[in-house]
Amino acid sequence: MHPWGDVMIYTTEQVFRIVAEYSAVTASHAGVGACELAGMVVSVLSAHPELIPAFLDNPSKTVMDHYDTFSWENGSLSWLAMNGDIVTPAQLRAHRGRPDC
Repeated sequence: MHPWGDVMIYTTEQVFRIVAEYSAVTASHAGVGACELAGMVVSVLSAHPELIPAFLDNPSKTVMDHYDTFSWENGSLSWLAMNGDIVTPAQLRAHRGRPDC
């Protein structure tokens, strides 16, 4: 039995297509970069793998249902800030006064 129970199995290509399509459409409406959004999605999903099946089934609903989770400080990857600094999720959590998770 699959560790997540009765879920659809996706190919690697399907997973990347779902992330890319969600990111492209959402970014165009939000006025942000799709690459940056896709990176944030991958970062958050890697830190919260329990959300992967739901995201693959319905990306927009999953992000809306877990809106507070889908933010930079809840991921696992660093990013390049506008000032040129490399920032980690732990650094942003500390800056915002949140405990390191």
